[in-house]
Formats: sequence, C-alpha cells, structure tokens
Amino acid sequence: MKFKKQMIVAHRGASGLVPFENTIAAFEKAIEVGADCIELDVHQTLDGELIVLHDDKFHGIEVGLLTYAEISGLSLAKGFQIPLLSEALAVIKGKILVDVEIKEEGYETKIIDAIHQCLSDEEFYIRSFKDRSLLKVKKYDPKTTTALLLGLEFPKHVIWTRFTELFPGFRLWKCRADYVSPYWKLVRLGYIKRMKLIGKPVSVWTVNDEPLIRRFLKEGAGSIVTNYPDLALKIRDEMKGSVK
Repeated sequence: MKFKKQMIVAHRGASGLVPFENTIAAFEKAIEVGADCIELDVHQTLDGELIVLHDDKFHGIEVGLLTYAEISGLSLAKGFQIPLLSEALAVIKGKILVDVEIKEEGYETKIIDAIHQCLSDEEFYIRSFKDRSLLKVKKYDPKTTTALLLGLEFPKHVIWTRFTELFPGFRLWKCRADYVSPYWKLVRLGYIKRMKLIGKPVSVWTVNDEPLIRRFLKEGAGSIVTNYPDLALKIRDEMKGSVK
C-alpha cells in the first residue's frame, strides 16, 4: 500500500470529538467528518477474544487476565462498550482505511487472520512499537503493509532507543517495515527528508496542534495521526487551496 495523498488518520477514531475513544461511536464520527483512515488498538482477553482497547490494563487489571464478559461489564458500568475487533471492522469495512496497532507479541497471526475475514490487504495496515511483531506479520503475510512506531515513553535503554528512533534505518530494514511512524517530538534534524531518501513514508503521531499539523504537512509527512481529524482535514484543504 502506498500513500496516494497525505492522509489524515483519526487516532482511536475521532477520539477528540466523542466522549470515549476506540468505540463504535468514535469510528462512526471519523467516517462522518471524512477522515482518510482510522487508527485502533488491539488486545487479547483471557478467553481469547480480540478487543479494541488501548491500555494494557483495565480497572487496574491486566487485560489478558480478564474475560471479554468481565471487561464488557466494567465498561458498560462506565457508560460505553468496548467493541470486539470483528465488530469494529464490520462498521468500518468499505468506508475507510484501517490502521491496526498490535499492542503485544504472541498473537500477531491471529490478528491478521481476523482482519482478513473482513478486509483485503489494501484496506488495512499494521503498526507496532514491537519490531519482532512486525517481522512476524511480514513473514506470515508479506502483502500486509506495516509501520514501525517510535517514541516509547519509558524505554529500558534510553540513549540507545532514542538514537534508533531518530535514526531508524537499520531497524526499519531489519523488521521489514514499509514506513515509519514517529512521535511528533522526534520529527527533527530533517527527519522526513531523511526517511524519504530511504523510501520510507512518515506517519507522525499524535498531532493535535494547528501549527504542528501545518508544519508536518508542509514538510511532506505521508500522514498525520490526530485526535481531531476535522481540524487536520480543514488545514490540509486550506493548504491545497493556497497552492493553487
């Protein structure tokens, strides 16, 4: 999959425009405002269900130690429903691209199989902070587009990790990622130009500030991941108009 245009990716759905992120309502809102793609996160529950949820813990308990029924009960008590991956894909299919973040190792092929039950290779791509997960995906299905996420909040080896995030060429080659997705604070020292030289489009996350959205679009980012896709779309359209 190649970027045909600079894409606006709705982070966890249009998470800044609805009360709860990674919900069907958030995905429907992203579609409504015209986002090019939806980013969502996947975890596996104790009973093997693939669910759409960002955090590793829910109510202070590891997601993998809770059944889907337990998680559903806890989320409904808070006024929202955590969807199954299959439910989210059913809503999204045929309307918008999907950017699926794999949160942990161990069930990468299960996620790919679940996605393929609903979507073609051209309708989704995979991203992860975990180099080994991306390599497993590529070995299992070479046609799946992948992105290496960069910008770990608390890396074990800080200096080495930050260096390989600023200069990720070797990591990208080793895990066979198709593009790179850095946290916006890493995008400096000619980052986007450097990545273009090695043929890796840049997907910057998570950009909610108007001047920064303008800056990264102007510098040639392949996509902008944002909680406010409506704002980013407006800015992109304005910038296109000014070029004409």
